[in-house]
Amino acid sequence: MIKITQTCWIFLFLIIMISRSGMAQLNHQTGTFQGIYSTPLMSETDRNYLQLNHWHLSLQSIYTKNKSGIFKTAQLKHQKWQQKLMSVEVPTSAQKTTGANPVIGTNFKGNELKTWTPTDNSIAVSNGGKIVSCINYGVEYYDTAGNNFLLNHTWDAFVNYTALSEGKFDPRVIYDPKQDRFIIVLLHGFSSAKTKILVAFSKTNDPMDGWYLYQMSGNPMQDTSWSDFPTIGINDDDLFINCNRFGDAPNYNWKKTFIYQIALNEGYNGQTLQYGIWNNISTPDGMDGITLYPASHGLGQSMSEKMYFVQLMPDSGSKVYAYRIDGKLSSPNKSMQAFEYAIPHYEVCANAFQKDPTTGNIDSLSTGSAWTQNAFYTEGILHYSHTADFSQGWCGLNYGRIYLDSGKAVSTMHGESGTDLSYPAIASFGYSNLEQAAVMAYVRSDSSRTPECGVISIDHQMNWSNKQLIKAGDTSVNILYPPSYPIMPERWGDYTGICRKYNSTVPEAWMAAAYGTNTLPRLASFGTWIAQVKTNDPQLPLNTKEWPSSNSSKIYPNPVQDLYYLEFQNKIAGPAQIRLYDLQGKLIKVLLDDQLPVSANRLSFNKGVLAAGIYQIQIQLFRQESETISLMIQ
Repeated sequence: MIKITQTCWIFLFLIIMISRSGMAQLNHQTGTFQGIYSTPLMSETDRNYLQLNHWHLSLQSIYTKNKSGIFKTAQLKHQKWQQKLMSVEVPTSAQKTTGANPVIGTNFKGNELKTWTPTDNSIAVSNGGKIVSCINYGVEYYDTAGNNFLLNHTWDAFVNYTALSEGKFDPRVIYDPKQDRFIIVLLHGFSSAKTKILVAFSKTNDPMDGWYLYQMSGNPMQDTSWSDFPTIGINDDDLFINCNRFGDAPNYNWKKTFIYQIALNEGYNGQTLQYGIWNNISTPDGMDGITLYPASHGLGQSMSEKMYFVQLMPDSGSKVYAYRIDGKLSSPNKSMQAFEYAIPHYEVCANAFQKDPTTGNIDSLSTGSAWTQNAFYTEGILHYSHTADFSQGWCGLNYGRIYLDSGKAVSTMHGESGTDLSYPAIASFGYSNLEQAAVMAYVRSDSSRTPECGVISIDHQMNWSNKQLIKAGDTSVNILYPPSYPIMPERWGDYTGICRKYNSTVPEAWMAAAYGTNTLPRLASFGTWIAQVKTNDPQLPLNTKEWPSSNSSKIYPNPVQDLYYLEFQNKIAGPAQIRLYDLQGKLIKVLLDDQLPVSANRLSFNKGVLAAGIYQIQIQLFRQESETISLMIQ
């Protein structure tokens, strides 16, 4: 039953009785904060240095740590591989899709993987059209105006610091639209004695004007661990870096996770960097935190004094976890909370097939774990992506949403038997906070094709588009061949890159992903393909003209007087959401988020809490078109 109170918000639901399900079962305080600490500027580069001819040295360190050994991932992947071997077939058509296909715009060849493996693509694009594209070999700069390639560097040349001579890997790049700057995070060293986390802030909105560089310990616990698998995010004030810790060789045992919280202002000005550390992180049900992906605002809008993170388990699970850090670094009172939400059960998929067009042989590619690949935030909603078993070991693309106000999570999967889709990265694809659309970059391979990359979109109603091929593979990948590197399967990637261009009128994203090609002098390696992707969906209207719908909802009287009603018909039993927004797309209140039977419904609330003006009520009913109605308060 709904309890009627005399507080500001009063909801009256007539004709229906509402039952709640799928709520967040638990939440608890977690994390221990240490700090505030400081680290000085390590070095800086300028335009003159960046434009010099460099040696482009790059140390290749292929370490044999088995990432699949975390939790029960290795055992599950082996079982899935056996299932897949028994079900090898020509790829069948994917499940039915109804979403509009994204539009592919400017696209071109990007970074080449001349040493190292895999690529680990990361990309950021500025409002001014500058592109920074990173892989394990180095960084390249482009623009979106047609001049494409501008400059490139190996990581040794970029860092330019002789004391840091170990391998540099797992780059991440992000663009801050409020400060109009880029940030790069890069790891160094594979042991507790050598591990460093390098952080670079662009001096201006042009990455070719140089960078301020800092080094931070990759072993903040000062034990026998080193950092791997970084994820990064920003809010208005701070940079957040999450890393997993692993023990030294030969076991590389997993040793929990931690988060650096770093003040942005000093980094942008080349001053001594201020930071703190969050550790002892756990889920509400007592699991250790692992690969917490920070969820920056998907539309580049303000996020003040809070940051969300999304976690999935690497092997399997039936929950998705969210974390929230409250308070900026300089705040005297900071806290971290963990939440859990029920979702359909997921399991890690088997490694992927790839075809060698020269010999006809079938080789394998590592598909990694089932943990979170990417996340972003829109008002009241966390969006996330990961890879999991679609059917009989084949890898599918997973997309989910966590509705923070109602304590619910939903997810959907796209895949097809006979092909492997992996390493999905997502960006916001809606026109405003009213629209929860997303676009996803991915890589693909199977026994009839070489590694390729593509893009797919998910609309507001969580309908998938058709897959769009971005770049077909030219060759298979054969880097870790015996006897030099007797490691199987081939590395395929820890992640794929995608980012939104925040100031585009029509939602636009840029992706960077790996495909099989020759990168001379190396043959059968990975290249990067960079592509502009735009939405093909219409914008939800923000006026009194209703979107075509079978709901036939109405508000009367409108403009609202003392007594009024919102009436709507629910024709299919299932989840229903009603949200109130202002004309700028800011979420004001979740009016309803629940399961409804087939029913006629009437809703009212206290208009006294709203200032005079025009508002938008968005109605989303199960398997029915979304509807947006204007509400005028006098």
